[in-house]
Amino acid sequence: MANEFGIINKEEAYTYDELHFLEEKLLPLTNKSSQASLSEAFQKMEESLKDHKNSMAIFFMPQTSFNIFSLIQGDNSICKIQKDDVAALLSAFELLSPAEKNEISVHLQKKVKTLNDYLQQGNTVCPTPIQADNITFKSF
Repeated sequence: MANEFGIINKEEAYTYDELHFLEEKLLPLTNKSSQASLSEAFQKMEESLKDHKNSMAIFFMPQTSFNIFSLIQGDNSICKIQKDDVAALLSAFELLSPAEKNEISVHLQKKVKTLNDYLQQGNTVCPTPIQADNITFKSF
């Protein structure tokens, strides 16, 4: 029986299932210096979504937008994520076995590449939980 996997097609937002996949499949393939900080970040992001897996996602909000948003809504950033850690995560996709290179990993590789490109341009982001009414569930 196939598992249901929640995805969101917004490049800057990640569902619980997408985050969990990255943590489970790619984190062990990253360099040791990134593993600790990424592990902590994934745990915090997943924890913030665990009771709302079907209705919320983590949005990697640009820092400038977050600064304005937090003045109005308060600081609800989950964690910090560094450009070197995202670059390490992106590099880990190359280490997946051919059997692990499926529709999910291709989808997530594109999203992580977009995030990496944004961060490599000198930008920063704040992972923030958002309502997500466009999560779709696929069987794999």
